[in-house]
Amino acid sequence: MKHGFTLSFLVLTLLTGSASARADIIVEQLPDLLGGPYSDTDYLNMFGQPRWQREADNILLSQDAIVRRITWWGFYGGSGTPATPPPATQSIQIRIMGARGSDGLPDETAVLMDVTFYNTSRISTGRIIGVGGSPIEQQFSADLTMPVSLQSGVAYWLEIVQLGDINSGLRWESSLDSVPNHAFINPLTPGWVSAEGGLAFQLLDVPEPAGCTVILMSATVVIRFGRRVRR
Repeated sequence: MKHGFTLSFLVLTLLTGSASARADIIVEQLPDLLGGPYSDTDYLNMFGQPRWQREADNILLSQDAIVRRITWWGFYGGSGTPATPPPATQSIQIRIMGARGSDGLPDETAVLMDVTFYNTSRISTGRIIGVGGSPIEQQFSADLTMPVSLQSGVAYWLEIVQLGDINSGLRWESSLDSVPNHAFINPLTPGWVSAEGGLAFQLLDVPEPAGCTVILMSATVVIRFGRRVRR
């Protein structure tokens, strides 16, 4: 009985530790509440005209890493257009691309990851963005079913864009804690163009669910073992 209780207690301790394990932050560029550009394939500008624009921010790591979760901050509308509530449903496309050797801008022929998320995790932080219309900041998060491996010293670009909702203009919030310059593309540019400043996002590595499964299986074995001892 004593052995069964001791082993069960040990497994519960491991379970608690596993559940509370924190994700490792690979890149962190925190939001500044000062605004941010549209990153949306279909929105209305201040004159009610349909427009599109895509945004990407650069990534340069000092050591190799595996990305399993992407978090970012944004808001809807404002600054000449009405601030709108978050849409009931939405599609977000996330891509990680390489950099062109000619100018270092996003290389759409070198895509490492291209995933569309439907109704990804989104919570309102309650904080107000300092632009016209006072939109509310939103925090988004997406877990990758296929982790992405990034190498140190290699330039990458992270693109996040809302797809096809004319009634909802998603803007990617700007960040002060960032590598200088991001890139954008729209109908008025000849291609990807560099712009000053960074955007707010995190790249994270998270504990794999498989580890929790193994521990749960172990817990079942220990509990059964404990019961046999008591007999």
